[in-house]
Amino acid sequence: MKKTLLFTFLLLLSLAVTAQHKTLKDVVSEHQLDNGMRFLLVQRDGAPMISAGWVAHVGSANERPGTTGMSHLFEHMMFKGSNTIGVQDAKLDDQLRAELDGLRAQMFELERDSRLKVRTGVAESMSDTSLQSDEMKALESKFQAVIEQQRENLIKDQFDQIYTEQGATGMNAFTNTDMTVYFIRVPKNKLELWFWMESERLSDPVFREFYSERDVVYEERRLRTESTPTGKQNEVYNSMYWRGHPYGWPVVGWPSDISAITREQAEDFFDIYYAPNNLTAVLVGDFDQAHALKLANDYFGRIPRGKKAPPEVVTLFMPLEGGFEYKAEVEAPPSATLTFHTTAYAGVDHPALMVLADVLNGKTGRLHKRMVLKDQIATSASATADSRKYDGVFEIRATGKAGVDPQQLKATLLEEVVKIQTDGISEYDLEKVRNNLTANNLRRLEDNFFLGIQLLYYDGLRDWSYMETLMDRVKLVSREDVQRVAEKYLQASDMGSKIFTRKTGGEPEDPALAEFSEQQKQMLNQLQSQLASASTEKKKEMLIELPSMREASPPEVQAVIDYLLQQQGK
Repeated sequence: MKKTLLFTFLLLLSLAVTAQHKTLKDVVSEHQLDNGMRFLLVQRDGAPMISAGWVAHVGSANERPGTTGMSHLFEHMMFKGSNTIGVQDAKLDDQLRAELDGLRAQMFELERDSRLKVRTGVAESMSDTSLQSDEMKALESKFQAVIEQQRENLIKDQFDQIYTEQGATGMNAFTNTDMTVYFIRVPKNKLELWFWMESERLSDPVFREFYSERDVVYEERRLRTESTPTGKQNEVYNSMYWRGHPYGWPVVGWPSDISAITREQAEDFFDIYYAPNNLTAVLVGDFDQAHALKLANDYFGRIPRGKKAPPEVVTLFMPLEGGFEYKAEVEAPPSATLTFHTTAYAGVDHPALMVLADVLNGKTGRLHKRMVLKDQIATSASATADSRKYDGVFEIRATGKAGVDPQQLKATLLEEVVKIQTDGISEYDLEKVRNNLTANNLRRLEDNFFLGIQLLYYDGLRDWSYMETLMDRVKLVSREDVQRVAEKYLQASDMGSKIFTRKTGGEPEDPALAEFSEQQKQMLNQLQSQLASASTEKKKEMLIELPSMREASPPEVQAVIDYLLQQQGK
């Protein structure tokens, strides 16, 4: 899979709010093919590269217990090619895949008994050596032998190579709770190549290296969650907060589910969620619209509409019925995070919650001024209004200095919330936030690539046209609105709180990270994990990309990239 540093970077940018001087409906042309696939076309003269991509309206929220991690696994699988891309002998590849399916089915039957032994306390985990029977060992040996045969028949990374040889750049993808997005930049004279390549992997999927790729995902989970200072604890807290809701399991999936997913289940998943009627494509750049629509019909129009409509996500958030506090010792500085339930994407109070977050956020925000500068108990403090497709939360967090009691951080965060609930905000604060939001987001829309990413992201959330009205709605937010949403949603009696204390004898944190927010640290961990797991060639390519990414990124991302480059001696 083509997985580069752009994943975290672009996800952060995609989560940003969008603004524009003129209405997007004047420049975005929307079209739908007979099979239900939608196209958003933005024609801009002059640029040599076209920003191209598509979003599958499926994320971890569309999974179920037993198949968690499926959406993220597909992000990997979609770079494996087709019967004409990525393989030397397609017929042999078919035979080997069938053989692997048969061996895996036999292994699954033996694993039934192993799961029972784990559940009844006979063994500690599925990796317990006592569960490795001679029969299982023999099957695993055969399985690995076939895997090696399959690898010898592959043309590794050919999907990527074809694009690169024709001048395309930045091929990548990301998965979150609500969507899976694939994107790339292609030269404007290679637009038909994009139509062929993308329609090829959608019309002729092979799920090649399926079982070995599950192991790659499992390793990715280990690097990003299990080997990070707070990854496992954050996962526990998230599942507690979202009890019963599909946002409660991690995007990467539960370990036991990842190892048990079958290729048959993957095919069923693909038929429903990767059908053209569940996809939206975006093109931004210098192209002829009539020609692009003809190519869309010629290439994507040949893919049949899905036979089954994607099932509706019906589970709603269950009220906490009182607050709860999760405490854990971690090998990281003390911290406190407070989580409040709000509304889903495009909710009536979304703009006011955004303004509230900005009043609290940043170097000039209330949290930094109070906790970092005045009280000097924290190295960073921030707030996020996170409205997703099916629900939303408002989070405020602070990372404390060494020796600071995280309960003091929690109490101070709540004090700042109460101040806004009681006294509201000033007109100056309101205007400052409006100006910042407008300026930041206008700048991001100037680049074709980031406009394309944001169109994909907002469409993945449900409706790209919300970009059209969001900033107008922000401009209508009053001081009273901000005070009202603080009173309505940020109630201490109905919140989750995450309290981390440093383990005794834990490794001290690099002082250079003292000013980083928790979000920046999480991003740094992900980038470090990607570098650590990359091949030597891929690592070089990723490091070459960093400086150019830095130039187009906001200050908080620039700081992370600077730190990473310094680590790498660049």
